[in-house]
Amino acid sequence: MIKKIKFLIILLIIPILSSCSGTGSKNRPTISTTGTGNTTIYFTREGGFVASGVLAKIEVNGSEIAQLGVNEYTTSNVTGNYRIKVSGAGIGGFGMGTDSTSGVADEKNYFYIIGVKQSLFSTKFTINETTESGYKQSQ
Repeated sequence: MIKKIKFLIILLIIPILSSCSGTGSKNRPTISTTGTGNTTIYFTREGGFVASGVLAKIEVNGSEIAQLGVNEYTTSNVTGNYRIKVSGAGIGGFGMGTDSTSGVADEKNYFYIIGVKQSLFSTKFTINETTESGYKQSQ
């Protein structure tokens, strides 16, 4: 009987602990100089209590690039037009609203902060474009 209880507790705790860490990095990436022929988009996820256990799945042009936990970073290099979509990942993300934005790769760096917007009956991820200095101050 005690073995069954321990097994159930472990079964319940593992998904909770694994949902807290994403595939992003806790270290802010080095920002490349512009004019190198590449467009780099930089992402960070804000900290907070609401939806902190839900990973933010980031897709660029339909391909998943990362699942960000709270205060994590990731980057992606793009060419041409690009479309970004953020949604909840895994079981914890069920029912979370999504957000999307688009842009044109023009050999500049673009910076985005992933946040969470809570209303009375719903919660959704948001994508906010910011400047390089705003990105650096976000954490």
